[in-house]
Amino acid sequence: MVLNEQGAWRDKEGNYKHPDLVPVDKQLEDELVMKLVSDAKAVNETLAQFKASAFEQCYAFVDILRQKYGLNRLEKSESGSVTLRAYDGTAEVQIQVAKLIVFDAKLKLAKEKLDEYFTEKTEDSDPEIKTLILRAFEVRNGKVDAKQILSLKSYPITHPKWREAMVMIDDATEIAGTKSYIRFKERKDGLIDGDMVAIPLDLASVEIPKKD
Repeated sequence: MVLNEQGAWRDKEGNYKHPDLVPVDKQLEDELVMKLVSDAKAVNETLAQFKASAFEQCYAFVDILRQKYGLNRLEKSESGSVTLRAYDGTAEVQIQVAKLIVFDAKLKLAKEKLDEYFTEKTEDSDPEIKTLILRAFEVRNGKVDAKQILSLKSYPITHPKWREAMVMIDDATEIAGTKSYIRFKERKDGLIDGDMVAIPLDLASVEIPKKD
């Protein structure tokens, strides 16, 4: 709740009302929501601190290995992706560094070149490939899916216009930065031959323990 100096409650329109004019159920609802949001922010802060600490500890271990082999970390360099495992293989911590890929205006030219390719191949063109291309260039949330665009390069098509389009895709590709992920896994029930399962740290994936 947000109160003014007189203790009045602020409503959704920014007006202030005397507490007596706020229904009891709305007051209870407000109290519950504000408490849970406060708790969620505390959990978020704890996760942020844990994540930062986990990265720091993993990379510190990698630096210890560097020292063992007489290697020095280059200034401003990053350790990148790394996987650390328990001695018996029943638990692991995995850091993955993914490149953030964007495309410049030449991607539009690559799409036009692919359209030219299909114009020439109208009679014997593969509808499946055409569907994949349309899907790859589909714009969602203001951008295309980099993985689907780059996947087009894996097709063994030798037609000159197709090859030209692939070169244009290469020229249009830019690395905008990187994003690091850290994941924690363990073997089910601690068994050496158990399935390796991820330890969820997002609320959507966390299972609520069943009550006896």
